Amino acid sequence: MATPSSLLGSGPENPFPTTPPRAPGSVRRTFSFDMTRSEGLLGPVVADVRGRDLATSRTGAEEVGDSFSIALHIDPARGIIDDMDVSVAAAAMPDLSGARANGLGRHLAELHPDEHRARFLAFSALEDLGGALLVSGYAPLHAGVIGMSLKEGEERAAMQGDMCAGWARGKPLLETLRVEGIAALPVGPPAPTLESDDPLSWHDMADMQHPTVRRRRRLDVVPAALGSGDLRPLTVHSHFRDSFAADDGEIVMHEYLLDASVDGDGIIERITVDPRVLPWRECPAAVDSAQRLVGTLLADTPARVRADLVGPSTCTHLNSTLRCLADAQALATGKLFTGTTTGGPHNG
Repeated sequence: MATPSSLLGSGPENPFPTTPPRAPGSVRRTFSFDMTRSEGLLGPVVADVRGRDLATSRTGAEEVGDSFSIALHIDPARGIIDDMDVSVAAAAMPDLSGARANGLGRHLAELHPDEHRARFLAFSALEDLGGALLVSGYAPLHAGVIGMSLKEGEERAAMQGDMCAGWARGKPLLETLRVEGIAALPVGPPAPTLESDDPLSWHDMADMQHPTVRRRRRLDVVPAALGSGDLRPLTVHSHFRDSFAADDGEIVMHEYLLDASVDGDGIIERITVDPRVLPWRECPAAVDSAQRLVGTLLADTPARVRADLVGPSTCTHLNSTLRCLADAQALATGKLFTGTTTGGPHNG
């Protein structure tokens, strides 16, 4: 049983209207998950996972550094990847058959520690699979096919209590689940089309069909100034959105914008978080947790987030977005970024 978010107090509903232009001399990383259930809402999940790294030179020329497109067939009850189909292979793409979706980042780090530390495109994206699978449960929840007893609601509330700001103990979301056995249903605003007039603003994605759940991320890394050495001052722009293809169109479930300034030593000097769409009125309380990363090395952000950004003052969706800041260092020290700042040749 589910109850609409409006009865518990909705969070911000200000979806981002469109994707900004690519900055000259920048590198843009995008990746997405389309989670579908073609065999029924309680059946297997197919994750259509795609991504691309794209450099834009100071003269506006483009070069694709890496890209991939794969389909992962997941048993949601066990959380196991049963099969994997590769359409476009990324660099160092591992075989994931038999791996668990949750904790996939740790599994990848054990299999390919060097590639994982380097934050290559596929490894960074696949680390997010567990979160995308969890959010894909919105489809059966929206359809009303997930039910539970009062005892089950109480048990779930005990497990989820203080997981994040929205699930803080004593707040309406958790208490409704604990006392009434009701899983609240967030109902977000209509989703503006993020693809801009620029045909390269995002990598190619399939048309969303009901009841697909989509997770997408964009990271723009821009040199704040030319400098010497492997690193230079950077400006980082990040965009995260979860959405759902409802009967009457796509709606936004979660959405964050994040801006960060990084000095020439790779240390985060400033972070600004804009919570555009969140399901519950308690959720924005987590925004200030991002300030704990000021003074942190980009490379250390995933470990720092996992260790320190926990509990009811945080948000799991914001945390995953903050972890992706580490990608900025990988992109800033890679060959693509070197080419964009020197004005070298690029493929159109």
